[in-house]
Formats: sequence, structure tokens, C-alpha cells
Amino acid sequence: MSDPFISSYHNPDPYIPASLSEIYDLLGSMFLGAPTFIDQSGVFPERNIDSEFHALTEGAQKVRKKLGEEDYAQLINLAGQAKALFADDPNDDNGKTDQGRSLLYEIEKLIQAARSHRVAVQLKDDEGEVTGD
Repeated sequence: MSDPFISSYHNPDPYIPASLSEIYDLLGSMFLGAPTFIDQSGVFPERNIDSEFHALTEGAQKVRKKLGEEDYAQLINLAGQAKALFADDPNDDNGKTDQGRSLLYEIEKLIQAARSHRVAVQLKDDEGEVTGD
């Protein structure tokens, strides 16, 4: 009997985005991973719909002040709706995956609007630079 494959990339502490730009990057990978978010290569066997949306919502919590309460609440709501749509279309054959991707795009617009605002008013990031984070 052979041992199950364990990725050398396995991290017991899942990645949680810590900035607006990191959430933006996560959204890009979510567009590609939808609707199941399962890594077909086997390198990241722990990746699935639950882990990806956990990373998104926990990351949003970390940048909640930067988003503002209204946009944070909207992001959480959109994420819940998107996750439900993806779960209802695991084979990408009934159109709900496209609807879910549209909601991810709405989240992306929230993130980019917050970043643009931070640059416009010259708010510094955690490193003291004006980057939109």
C-alpha cells in the first residue's frame, strides 16, 4: 500500500489575504478555479470551495476598516451569494457559475474602488507608502 500524496506546499495555517491587493489577487484565482475551486494538479489537495471563500471572507475582515462598513457588508453578502451559485453548478453546466463569476466581479469592483479612494486621498498603507492598500 502506498502512502497518500502530501504536498510539500501544504500549510497547516491557510493563507488569508491581508491587504486589498492580496484580496484582488485571490479573486483572480477564484475566477479561474470556479465553480469547484479544486486543484486538479493535486498540489493543493486542501483547496475547495469552502477554503477559498473562507480566505476571501477572512481577508475582508482584515481590511474591514479600509473598505468601510457598508462595502464590507456588501462584500460578505456577495461572497455568500457567489458561493451558493457555485455550489449549485459544480459541473459548470447550468449558468450559475457565470452568475457567480459576475458576483466576484462586483467584489473586485468594491476592492478597486476602495484602493482608488485610498490613493486619491493619499492614505498610506502599513509600510507608509501610498499604494491603495
